[in-house]
Amino acid sequence: MNSRVRDVFVIPRHLKGLKKYSSYYKIFRKLISNHYDFLAQFSVDWRGALLARLLHVDLSVAREASRRGPFWHQSFNIIAPFKDNRPIAEQDVDLLRAANLYQKKEAPSYQLSAPHKNQLKVKKWLQAEQVSKNTLIVIHASSRWKFKEIPKETWANIIDALKSEKMHVVLSGSKVDLITNQAISDLCQSKPLLTKDFSIEDTTALYEMSDLVVTIDSMSTHLASAMKTPVVSIFGPTNDLNWRPWKVKYQVIALSKADDPTFACRPCGMDGCEGTKISQCLVQMKPEMILKSIQSTLKTKT
Repeated sequence: MNSRVRDVFVIPRHLKGLKKYSSYYKIFRKLISNHYDFLAQFSVDWRGALLARLLHVDLSVAREASRRGPFWHQSFNIIAPFKDNRPIAEQDVDLLRAANLYQKKEAPSYQLSAPHKNQLKVKKWLQAEQVSKNTLIVIHASSRWKFKEIPKETWANIIDALKSEKMHVVLSGSKVDLITNQAISDLCQSKPLLTKDFSIEDTTALYEMSDLVVTIDSMSTHLASAMKTPVVSIFGPTNDLNWRPWKVKYQVIALSKADDPTFACRPCGMDGCEGTKISQCLVQMKPEMILKSIQSTLKTKT
């Protein structure tokens, strides 16, 4: 979906044991055979250090990582300093700045485009579902990290309120997310549309055609940003200063000490409160707070 990206290599999460390591081996062999000149490791996953040693690139760069030891820091030619509380887009470009490959003061916007065939597929789907020219809102409610989710009842209240205003609502996500989306739909008085067989390319096209994306802290925040679609992004334990939308009209919703002293701990970066895998800063978020942000973002949409 980006003309400058030639290959995307993925290690399936569901693989275990020998199949997993066989997948690693095949990908490593392919990477080595491509004879890359430069490696930028944007995360602090230890596999990046291993790749830097195996690929024998001319230049490699990674960010400083306090929780990684000498093996990490000695694996790369350049270690870029870590600067917290800055957008991840800027932190990633810091690596390119450190390698003298990018010198502008501000990182560029994301660049993606939905393939034409997927645009046609989604357009036909919306027509078949009798989605008119009224406001189209796409909601992404599910995460494999459940401590990032808000209650299903909260979503149902939001959807019913939006539907009462004659807006079209689509619950998007993967096949795994369909379980959560169906549970939310079951709680709604006015049923939203559910995407059931959408690929990432289809979802990209859907976001491009929508008036607003409302999402929890997830990849959807960044996909909406890439499609230049206004986004309302809901944050809990994660630091929104790092992961908020980038170069698009947006609003971030997050409870803080200003709302209640209970939430002075946010953002804590933890997987739920005190090991419960449940984040009270999301559980206690009122539907009215989210609806207010949705309405104000739509009013200022250009």
